[in-house]
Amino acid sequence: MHRNSLRKKSLESMEAEIESLLKSLESLKHDASEETQKSVKAMRSSAESALRHSRSLISDAYEEVKERTRQTGIATRDYAQEHPYTTAGVAIGALGLLAAYLLCKRN
Repeated sequence: MHRNSLRKKSLESMEAEIESLLKSLESLKHDASEETQKSVKAMRSSAESALRHSRSLISDAYEEVKERTRQTGIATRDYAQEHPYTTAGVAIGALGLLAAYLLCKRN
């Protein structure tokens, strides 16, 4: 009889330990999910900030490239109007080089 009461106490003790372990695991899961949510929010905020900064940099670079392209187009147009024969010679030379490249590539 003494042995049965020891087993019963031992089983009750193990059940209590298991119950305590399950509560601890549940608490850990809850805490981890809160920390994970906080981490995800922080990473998302950081990523959004980096995206806004990148968009700003790209926008500035785009505006600069657009302005330089416009200025280059104007300078090219002005040069072509001032030196029409030189422009025609360069254009014919470029077409000749392109044709030679294509013919060599074909063979």
